[in-house]
Amino acid sequence: MSLDAGVGPGLIQRQFYGLSITAGLALGLTAPLTAVLAVELGATPFAAGISVASLTAVVFVMDIVGTRLLPFLEPRRAITRGMLLWAFGSFGSAVAPTFEIMAAARLVQGIGLAQYAAAAPQLAVKLAGTARVAQAMGRFQAAMTLGSAIGPLSGGLVTQVGGGTLGLRLAFAVCGVIALICAAWAWAVLPTTPSATKPRLSLPRLPGMGSSRALLGLLLGTSAQGLRGAITLTIVPLVAAEQLGMDIAWLGVFLTFMYVIEVVAMTSIGPLSDRRGRRTSMLAGSVCGGIGVVLILVAISTQSPVIFFLGALPLGVASGCMFSVTPAVLVDIAGTAEVGLSATRIARDLGFTIFTVGVGAVITASSASVALWSCVGAYGLVALLMIVIGETHRGGRSRRAVPG
Repeated sequence: MSLDAGVGPGLIQRQFYGLSITAGLALGLTAPLTAVLAVELGATPFAAGISVASLTAVVFVMDIVGTRLLPFLEPRRAITRGMLLWAFGSFGSAVAPTFEIMAAARLVQGIGLAQYAAAAPQLAVKLAGTARVAQAMGRFQAAMTLGSAIGPLSGGLVTQVGGGTLGLRLAFAVCGVIALICAAWAWAVLPTTPSATKPRLSLPRLPGMGSSRALLGLLLGTSAQGLRGAITLTIVPLVAAEQLGMDIAWLGVFLTFMYVIEVVAMTSIGPLSDRRGRRTSMLAGSVCGGIGVVLILVAISTQSPVIFFLGALPLGVASGCMFSVTPAVLVDIAGTAEVGLSATRIARDLGFTIFTVGVGAVITASSASVALWSCVGAYGLVALLMIVIGETHRGGRSRRAVPG
């Protein structure tokens, strides 16, 4: 469908966000099941962990070498192709007779994820216009988070149908079907929005991101986005299980509650930062993040599950802020959505890796409390970086929104 097909921009955006929720479901449905299936197929726990991490590694490598390719792919085709590759990898895992074949299927999924993760945010910004980058990214991230929050619960329910290895294979097959639906949906309803720059392979290049202010922005993006992965994927599960004795079901309730808060925060803070500026929103998010971590520390010392759950509220607000406003800061600094969002993805991948591994190492060497205090310091670093960088949003009109 082309831009002059006579479809209103509001309808296109609603279709796009509906697609994003469904894509989030496909991307999140088997996330907690990957390591389990890998072990069932004969992998060691270490090899299973490598298989889980391989997805992010593939995306990170492609983001680095594809700085002049991925951001300039035509979004409709790239999203369709990405979901087709995700479906192919899911079906491959579903029928894999050995761990090695499953690992190869994961690499195919990584290539698909890299294309989707590059094209979908670009289309979100094109549809909204670069004067509303934070609003566009907030709504897109909220849609993806909503789908991802439903995914693990849905995958768990599917595994109960077959039980054991059969149930795990069935979950991956269902994931593949959902991804195929997303591919068909994208091809049928999304507009064609070719880039003015021809995509091509080249050495890594991010024009406009070489200044000291831009480098500080990249450090801001790495820290702001990496904190969410470190806290939700590493510290919170360990604290819930080892310090408070909570079972997996209650951990799932905590994370779902936090994700819901993230969705609300993303859809409200993003538009606010487009009107009032980025700095205030980022500083408020940093303060909320610090408060949330302190509440988790208090919960450990008092052994209070109630205080632990209260921590989900400010942590969700902080994550929602970081995921909607940080991309806008980098787009402001870069001057173009293509470069700014490419820098955002690289910072996110690097941050998730560094912070997740880092807090794991701190917990191993010391304790979860020390890791949590490190996160408080990291939120302080985010606030300091934003103060040094200064306000990046000038409130002036940028490029117009893509018409419907």
